[in-house]
Amino acid sequence: MITNYLTFTVEENTYAIDVSAVLEVLNFTEPTAVPCALPYIEGLIYSREQGITVVNFRKRFDLPVRDIDKRSKVIVVEIDTPIDATSQRVSLYGLVADSVQDVIQIYDEELFEGAKCSIPEEFVSTVLKYNDQPLFIINYKKLFEEAGSLNIQKPANQ
Repeated sequence: MITNYLTFTVEENTYAIDVSAVLEVLNFTEPTAVPCALPYIEGLIYSREQGITVVNFRKRFDLPVRDIDKRSKVIVVEIDTPIDATSQRVSLYGLVADSVQDVIQIYDEELFEGAKCSIPEEFVSTVLKYNDQPLFIINYKKLFEEAGSLNIQKPANQ
């Protein structure tokens, strides 16, 4: 089976996200601040007339903060956010990465045993071997789960 991944770096690690989940990759632009947002939410940006909640990967996982530079990118993904048991809403999230590398194809998913990364294991779906290095495949839905739950508005009668 062939799987395509978009690779990006944060800190010393190379991460990847299934390319089918990625809508676009944007140059970093300063987001509009959101009052009372979680500390790792940078704010909102707009692309194609849609609002995108921007999450700073470094802040999300208490990694050392570094200045945004011309290599910094925002990886935009679309996630279905449940509203209740029968309906959901599509939400757009942008993940700030130090840099975006490339789209790669992995043919045989060979696991990389014993690799350590800077983020908790629950946010990594698997670790593959790519060019004899670990490639941490991100569980992007889990990554945005907490931020998404803040967007759910309960009806006044509940």
